[in-house]
Amino acid sequence: MARASYIMIGCAGLVLSVSGTAALAQTPAQGEAQVIESIRPERATLLKLQRRISLKVDKTRLEDVVTFIKETTQADIEPIWTGDNTVGLDKEKLITLNIDNQPALYVLEAVLEKAKVDFQENAWQMSSLGTIEIGPKDVLNKSRRVVMYDINDLLHVIPRYADVPQIDLNTVLQSNQGGGGGSPFTGDDTNNNQNTGPDREARVRRVIDLITSIVEPNQWTDNGGEAASVREFNGVLIINAPDYIHRQINGYPYWPSTTTKLVSGEKKRRYVTLDMDTGQSVIDQIRRVPQGAVVGGQVVGAPSVPAGPKPSGQGGSGSKP
Repeated sequence: MARASYIMIGCAGLVLSVSGTAALAQTPAQGEAQVIESIRPERATLLKLQRRISLKVDKTRLEDVVTFIKETTQADIEPIWTGDNTVGLDKEKLITLNIDNQPALYVLEAVLEKAKVDFQENAWQMSSLGTIEIGPKDVLNKSRRVVMYDINDLLHVIPRYADVPQIDLNTVLQSNQGGGGGSPFTGDDTNNNQNTGPDREARVRRVIDLITSIVEPNQWTDNGGEAASVREFNGVLIINAPDYIHRQINGYPYWPSTTTKLVSGEKKRRYVTLDMDTGQSVIDQIRRVPQGAVVGGQVVGAPSVPAGPKPSGQGGSGSKP
């Protein structure tokens, strides 16, 4: 069962370290803590797997490696192990890997790649309860869902006309002098000259071929697989597939934002890195802080500015930044 997760961050919870990396401060004192926002379980799990970790193992059991990732990130990971008459991951598979300071999700994918047995490919996907399921694709393929993707914008073709009408000045002058009332345009039969490209059915086929040739090509029934199928109806693709295939087609709407870096200066002397999901941030308190500048390679301090109210949970008089 996925655990409900909460987060509280804000101006008072953001601390800039000496190295320029932002980190979260401790929760305010008892009695001051308030639940700011509830995060859906799937997003909470992915947030935990964005934590950077290092993994250096030499012929270590797969079960021990997965346990280390779970305990380090506190993410809800559900391995599908090999059991009696069941196919899954081999707990005794020996893993040798050396990864330094990478997101835990990247490390997990590398471990699954190392855990392959013969032609058995492994993957991860999100369950309906917000947990990460890891195991062979053949097992994950048993959990499928139907998703409809509107592709009408991909099928629309803007007409391109090869010829344009020409104005016959003689006809225009004759009509002004009481002459014939014929059309002043010549070559205006443009319906036969427009270039609309392939017909609609061919365009639908091209979109389907693009998806089935890039996203897990061996899993589609059109390519001889058994995991995923796709059909088109009125400009909508109806795809029945496991979650790890849907993720590669359209991603997750709740995917955490990536690391943000702000760099300035010709030699990139000053930068700030935010290793967290700022989409969950709320403003706690705001105070005015003097800001220095770099002039001629030297840091010039700004004049002192009276400080505002002291943020909760922070020490000091608040007279200096």
